[in-house]
Amino acid sequence: MKNETLIEFIKEKYYEQKMSAEYELQLTKIVELEKKFTKDFSKDKWREYFNLDLAIGELHSIEIEQVIGFIINILYN
Repeated sequence: MKNETLIEFIKEKYYEQKMSAEYELQLTKIVELEKKFTKDFSKDKWREYFNLDLAIGELHSIEIEQVIGFIINILYN
């Protein structure tokens, strides 16, 4: 199995998992802070913030793939 295929398989299985209580609590904190931070944003600021959030999400996705690839390389090489 190629590493890319294995990475995708692991990501799919990971995202199917139930969130831990710790994760849910932290997510709730972030959502509350985000609401407070963005409550007075204009339409333009919301657009900028949304673009920033998309870029951060993409970076997080790349990071997850790199971590999985790193672990696969350690285990199989």
